[in-house]
Amino acid sequence: MQLALRQAEIAVARGQTPFGAVVVGAKGDIIGQGHNAVRANHDPAAHAEIVAIRDAWQHVGAWELLKSSTLYTSCEPCLLCSFVITQIGVSRVVFAARATDVPGYKPLLGADLAKAAAWVNAQPDWPRIEVVGDFMREQARDVIAAFPWSQAHGRDSLEPPG
Repeated sequence: MQLALRQAEIAVARGQTPFGAVVVGAKGDIIGQGHNAVRANHDPAAHAEIVAIRDAWQHVGAWELLKSSTLYTSCEPCLLCSFVITQIGVSRVVFAARATDVPGYKPLLGADLAKAAAWVNAQPDWPRIEVVGDFMREQARDVIAAFPWSQAHGRDSLEPPG
């Protein structure tokens, strides 16, 4: 999680919103990492989790090799990221801050990863996903609080947590 929080700090230093993520393979090795790059890449899907998953995929060479991996993220994933996480087959997600810790956050359908995971785990034909929340939450909240949200124009519509 410390590496995910470091990625969030790098994001802020580069003018991005304060979100970072790291993918750890089934053997415990770091296979991907990244931070929010929505503004830098002009890509509304360049959330930290997606950037880290893309990095991991490039590292291992095939998305099927990401199954059974763990994603550490500085903030609870939004529904966009949650869908990608479940489709790739990430088996465990550990997040620090809650999406509700982000100023101005509005959850789509009133849901985030925790609700999505409960639905996924109730399906007989979907791989189960373990979700661990609030790990190092205070440290993540400090990074989020240090970001100049009042200067983040369009943040609600373009950059949900992640």
